[in-house]
Amino acid sequence: MYDTRITKERIRNHFTYSLWKYALLAVFAIFGWNLIYSSTAYRAPKDKRLDVYFVTYSLPDETTKWIREQILAMYPQLEDAACVSIVYTGEDNYYGSVQISTYIGAGEGDVYLLTAERFDALKGEGVFLNLDGAIDSGEIDLRGIDAGRCAVAVEGGGRGICGIPAESLYGLMDRGVDNRDLVICVMAYSGNQGTAVRFVDWLIEAMHAPKPEWVAELEAKQSADTQGISQIPSY
Repeated sequence: MYDTRITKERIRNHFTYSLWKYALLAVFAIFGWNLIYSSTAYRAPKDKRLDVYFVTYSLPDETTKWIREQILAMYPQLEDAACVSIVYTGEDNYYGSVQISTYIGAGEGDVYLLTAERFDALKGEGVFLNLDGAIDSGEIDLRGIDAGRCAVAVEGGGRGICGIPAESLYGLMDRGVDNRDLVICVMAYSGNQGTAVRFVDWLIEAMHAPKPEWVAELEAKQSADTQGISQIPSY
């Protein structure tokens, strides 16, 4: 008859050779719990939240936290808000491009600040809200910003402003954001367009500032270097 007695030696051998199974089981249990929690956790409806996405160099955590706090303080009717940083620095940034496409395809994000290159690539897809009405009514005060280059063809013919250049919002630099190549857009699929428009107006007002001297000096140096290179004779 097979000996089925439980002894200390058998228990020790069991855990010696089967410990990895328990470790794997624990990992699956934790993963499953997180998946269930994420799937069932309460998420505020789109008209009760505002999500702002920055598509540029990585933002400091302090900046994303500060923007979220500002949103919730200004719009108490909201239940939640988020500020998300998507690292994208050029066409060679494959992962960033996939992230952008995934988020937009899923209808995520109410306001995007994205590079001019990304804006130009997406402006014909109909994902950006026409801001003409908000600008004409004064809901968005451009404060001298020329948004003409962000005009795109709109449904029904004609052209509409679907983005606002952030090149004069140098206050963003104090928050670790290089604003010079960014365009601000409200998403056409946003479930909270009214709040999104008001946030854009606040952002322009709060961050509108003169160009810092160090930026002007850096740009002048870069321009001189570029001009010097262009004057080198070729043989």
